[in-house]
Amino acid sequence: MKILTLALALWVSAVLARQEERSQVGEAEEEEKVVEVLAEDFEEEDALEPALGNDDDVEEGGAECSRISPKEIFHTELHPRLLKAMDEMSLYVEAVVERVERAVEVLLPHVPDSPIGELKSQELFPELRDFILGTIRDAYDLVRTAWRDLIRAHSRGNLESEETLRALQLIRDAQHQGDRYLNTALQELSVTIKAIVMNSIYVVHRSLHLPNDTKEHDVAEAVHSKLPKVAPNFLGNVMAKVLERGSDPSGYKKILTDPLRDLNKAVDEMHSALETAIENGNAEDMATYWREVVAQSHQRMRDDPLLEEDLEIIYLNETYLTELTLSLMATW
Repeated sequence: MKILTLALALWVSAVLARQEERSQVGEAEEEEKVVEVLAEDFEEEDALEPALGNDDDVEEGGAECSRISPKEIFHTELHPRLLKAMDEMSLYVEAVVERVERAVEVLLPHVPDSPIGELKSQELFPELRDFILGTIRDAYDLVRTAWRDLIRAHSRGNLESEETLRALQLIRDAQHQGDRYLNTALQELSVTIKAIVMNSIYVVHRSLHLPNDTKEHDVAEAVHSKLPKVAPNFLGNVMAKVLERGSDPSGYKKILTDPLRDLNKAVDEMHSALETAIENGNAEDMATYWREVVAQSHQRMRDDPLLEEDLEIIYLNETYLTELTLSLMATW
C-alpha cells in the first residue's frame, strides 16, 4: 500500500534529518567558538567585571544623556523583541508537545501491537522538551552576551568607530547563529511530530484490517472516519488535515525561518550606517552616530510597537495551532 510506503519513507527521512541536525549543531558549536575567540580578542582582560554594576540599569550623568548609547537600543527595543520571540517559541513548543503526548496515550490502546508504542513516550517527550527549550535558551544567551560586550565596552568611553563596527559584526554573527539554533530546535520538533503523525495514520489503517487492494482514497476515508473515536484530540486534528490535503509539503504554507529577523534588520542597519560613515571619513563623532541610531530605534518602536499578546490563550485555539503545526511540518 502507498500509505505504508509513505510512512516508512518518512521514518527514514526522520532519521536522516536528525543526523543532519546533529551535524548542524556541531557546526554551530564550532562557529560559536570562533565568535567567542573574536569577542575575547575585542574585550580587555577585565571584561568579566561588570562595567555598569547592574547591566539592566541606564545611568544618567554629565552633560550628555547616557541613554544615547547601545544600552538604550538593546534594553528599550531589541531585548523586549528578543524575549517575545523566545517566549512565543517556548509556549508553542509546550502547547504542541503536551497535546501530542496526551494524544499518544489515548491512541495506543486502540491500536494493538502498534509500532508507535515503541516510541517510549515517557522518555521521548521529556527529552524533546529539554533539547528544544535548552536550545532556545542557548540562542538567547548567545545574543544577549554579544550585546552585553558592546554595552560594557561603550560604557568605558572612547570606543572608536572601528572598534564599534567590529562589535556590531560580532552581534550580527551571534544573532544569525541564534537563528540557526532556533531553526535546529524547530526542525527537531517538526521531524518528531511528522513521524508520529504519519505512523499514527499507518497504525490506525492497520487496525482496520482493510483488504490489500483497497484504493488509497478509500483507505483515507476509512481512517478519517475512525479518528473521532481513537484520536479525538489535537493529534487527530492534524492527522485528519493530512488525510484531507495529502502529505505533499507544497500544499501547505511554510513558516518563516528567521525568528530573529527584527533584531537582524536593526543591527544590519546600524552596521551599514557606521560602515558607510567610516568609508566616507565621517565617523569621528561617535556621539552623533549614537544619537541617530537611537532615534531610528525609537522610530521603529512607534512604527512597529510590541503589542500585548496572551499566547497561552491564543494556543488554546486548536484550529490555529493545527494550521501552525502543519506549516512547521511542511517547512522541515
